[in-house]
Amino acid sequence: MSEGFSILRSQSGRGSEARMAEKRDTELRRSTVTDSVRERVWGRAAARCVLCSKWLIDEGSFWHKIPVGQIAHNVGATSGPNSPRGDSALTAEERALEENLLLLCYDCHKAIDSPGLRHKYTVQFLQKKKVEHERRVREVTKFPTLRKASVLRVCTSIRGTSTVASPEQVSDALLASGLTGMGADSRNGMFDIKLTQDESHKWAWEAAKIEIDRLLDRVYEAIAAEDTSVITVFALAPVPILTYLGSRLDDKVEVVLFQRHRADSADAWCWPDDAPDGEVFSIAATETHDDREGIEDVIMCIDLSARILEDRIPRDLAGLPTVRIGAAGGTTGPDIIDSRATLREFTKTWRKALAKIESQWPHARRLHIFAAAPATAAIELGRHRMRSAHPDFTLYQLTTNATYEPVMEVAG
Repeated sequence: MSEGFSILRSQSGRGSEARMAEKRDTELRRSTVTDSVRERVWGRAAARCVLCSKWLIDEGSFWHKIPVGQIAHNVGATSGPNSPRGDSALTAEERALEENLLLLCYDCHKAIDSPGLRHKYTVQFLQKKKVEHERRVREVTKFPTLRKASVLRVCTSIRGTSTVASPEQVSDALLASGLTGMGADSRNGMFDIKLTQDESHKWAWEAAKIEIDRLLDRVYEAIAAEDTSVITVFALAPVPILTYLGSRLDDKVEVVLFQRHRADSADAWCWPDDAPDGEVFSIAATETHDDREGIEDVIMCIDLSARILEDRIPRDLAGLPTVRIGAAGGTTGPDIIDSRATLREFTKTWRKALAKIESQWPHARRLHIFAAAPATAAIELGRHRMRSAHPDFTLYQLTTNATYEPVMEVAG
């Protein structure tokens, strides 16, 4: 049956059909809803109220449980003057069909039929809520295709605005990726890294490392106990913090990164459908020394959200070889990582850059990283550092006086 129920027609435009209804000399009488239709309405709503999601079975005493849901009519069951939303050309039989019925709790049923609220609970509004609820029921009950995942959130503020992903946003993002949360009440369900310190204080960066290490130790315990096999990450924070976080994420478990795309919406953290081809990134290197064997420090600039300006880099690093990663064509912007495919392309390019440094400057011991990058790209910088093969990282943050200062280290 059609989700939109095309025969709900007169409420959106009371033209000739409404006039025909007015010519009737008798009011429609209620038609019986069959048991098979009732079962389908209950099943499609998953025993929850379409409007408030209240659980509608198992109420009552310990010995006697009864269902408390009520079958409500969208277009009224009758056409009388006191029938809520009853002014329609639908026949009595059509009004008793599944498409015109929705499952509600007692309170919501009473509200939609209340004379003072009927102007709010229109046919169109109720039909929309019915379709949304039943669609969501179908999606979240795809248990064979939804893998359980633990959620790691970074809770901080950027320029005074909270950046934490809400439970609703997390749920929608997981669902769109074929995942489902393990529950906020589970010891392995939700890990929150709470960063409350002002980044203008130097000690705040060390405090962030301590908090990340503390939470990641708990994650490792869950992994060791085989309580989880997928870690999902929802994070917005300064780039050095995200890169350090990435360096601590264990490569023995699947990690799925989510990125915020649109503010103040339920699907803000949902990835759009992958583009057929990811953004192509390029690597450029400049070298001022002939003695490659003597090079122990290399500058790495990540030009994604913006370009790293040379005059902002500390003067004591002048003359060091520099490697840059940017989008082909030199475009920059906060939305440059716009899909998982684009993120995969960036990750491939980052690993190639690390391999280039390892080959071209075999004695390099430290990378000085200056990154203007979206959150997921910043995390990938840390995730793909091989402790045994790659140099230590010194991570820099742009200060209020428009210069970069070293704030964190990734070593060992």
